[in-house]
Amino acid sequence: MSIVFCPSARLFIDPDLWPHDLPDDIISLSDQDHARILDELSTGRILSTDEDGQPITVEPPRASDEVLANQARRRRDAEIAQVRWLIERHRDEQALQIATTLTPEDYRLVQEHVQALRDVPEQDGFPRAIDWPVLATELLATGA
Repeated sequence: MSIVFCPSARLFIDPDLWPHDLPDDIISLSDQDHARILDELSTGRILSTDEDGQPITVEPPRASDEVLANQARRRRDAEIAQVRWLIERHRDEQALQIATTLTPEDYRLVQEHVQALRDVPEQDGFPRAIDWPVLATELLATGA
């Protein structure tokens, strides 16, 4: 016996390695069907069953706008946090009246980047189509 499928648990089982009694509702699968299902799962589809309990894959449910908006805001907040040190260092250097690592133009670019990130929720396609602002990587490397 090769791989079997348990519809009640949506679980593939190798009977030779399974340490427990097999569930009562197992369905035998051909190696080809098992391989096909695993291949489909690797593309982002999710495991389900048809009306006979046979394993099938389906498209995952579409995330709600609320879920996508929350994910986008978390990403936005994380990206702002990643560059806050540049702003803080620049302000600290100014307060100490020492030479700043960033030029005034570079500092403005960082500030504009943060503002563009704050404005992400105002984009027309938000939360499904977002044009994420990108800060030049050379600015992130200055004095790190």
